Amino acid sequence: MNRLMHASISFRVGERKLMAMGLGNYEVTMLNFDGPYLMQPRLRSHAHRWVELGDIPGTNLLCAEEALMEIRRRLPAGRGRGITFIGSGNYHYVTLLLLEKIDRPFALVLFDRHSDMQGGHGGLGLLSCGNWVALAMDRLPMLREVHIVGADHEEAAEMPGTGNGIRFWPADTRPEDLASALEGRDVYISIDKDVLNRESAVTNWDQGEMPLGRLRELLRAVTRRARVIGVDVCGECPAKSADLWRWTLAHHRNETANLAILDALESA
Repeated sequence: MNRLMHASISFRVGERKLMAMGLGNYEVTMLNFDGPYLMQPRLRSHAHRWVELGDIPGTNLLCAEEALMEIRRRLPAGRGRGITFIGSGNYHYVTLLLLEKIDRPFALVLFDRHSDMQGGHGGLGLLSCGNWVALAMDRLPMLREVHIVGADHEEAAEMPGTGNGIRFWPADTRPEDLASALEGRDVYISIDKDVLNRESAVTNWDQGEMPLGRLRELLRAVTRRARVIGVDVCGECPAKSADLWRWTLAHHRNETANLAILDALESA
């Protein structure tokens, strides 16, 4: 096997820097678990780092401890800053590793169809894409609040409320309301594109109702009024499919959404 498959690969494909408030001079990192960004050349042209993770066993949906240690080792050094494209929502738990790097009090703003809080506070067992938020709240003393935007109404109703440091916002939240709640705060933004409707993105999970335009408005509002210290994006569809036509269209749609997210952050 090519030795590049055994280590983190860093490369530059241009000198473009993101100049959004709080993101100026930070770099775009792409994580390659299962190949979707190979199908998104326009997005890939923005990357400064490419981290190969597809050779690590035990990473899909659930993450074994040995796999977690290896992912942590390969991630770029730093304190959570920059923009990281994670891949499929199956690997959204990587956000926990990015949040570990933050060394000052902050709020997490999560755009997601799901709360990713299976088990609630004190959730036990393997780290997964379904429980990483609960584990982050238990393990990370710098994480003070979680704002979840666009989650399923029924799931949100079953979760603990604001008194537990968690606040749910509907998909039709006014940008100024969310931004006002985060005014002047250090904020980390995590985006799972399954929060979007099917016209805006195609994922391998059930999806929400938010149009891409509303997500862009929310991102601009938060970025203008809070100090954004890091961003990650997931929610890609599988890299391969038996239906070549629909597969190609899905990747094109997701690439368009990813570029729109980058533009919203840059233009704030």
